[in-house]
Amino acid sequence: MNTPILFALLALLCGGITAFFSKVIGVNQGYSPSYMIVQAISFVAFAVIIHLVEKHPFELSTRLAGIGLVSGIFAGVATLASLMAFRLGGQGSIIFPIVSLGVIVSVALSFFVYREPITSTKLIGIGFGVASIVFLSR
Repeated sequence: MNTPILFALLALLCGGITAFFSKVIGVNQGYSPSYMIVQAISFVAFAVIIHLVEKHPFELSTRLAGIGLVSGIFAGVATLASLMAFRLGGQGSIIFPIVSLGVIVSVALSFFVYREPITSTKLIGIGFGVASIVFLSR
């Protein structure tokens, strides 16, 4: 198995655990902004540790810093929306699959921005993914 796939699988595992914790917070009626702040602090601490270990100077163009800020806003909205869905009694077996449909947005943006090819095999895969999410949420 190649390295990008291994990293993708690690991201899948860690992302799934992170998403599950949002269900835990919602079930326990945790206050979403407080949770998001603590989560952000741990995220920043993790990034700083990596930065220090790699001994690489901090560098980011103004354009990429802007993209990071916008991405953070979208991540905040997505996190808050998920936490609120769980806090209001949403079932993980329904909310998680719906949130997972975000992959369609990523694929579409990759197609439009980077002109990545959309093959019939990829369309069939997305179709199966959407179908599985529909079945999971019923």
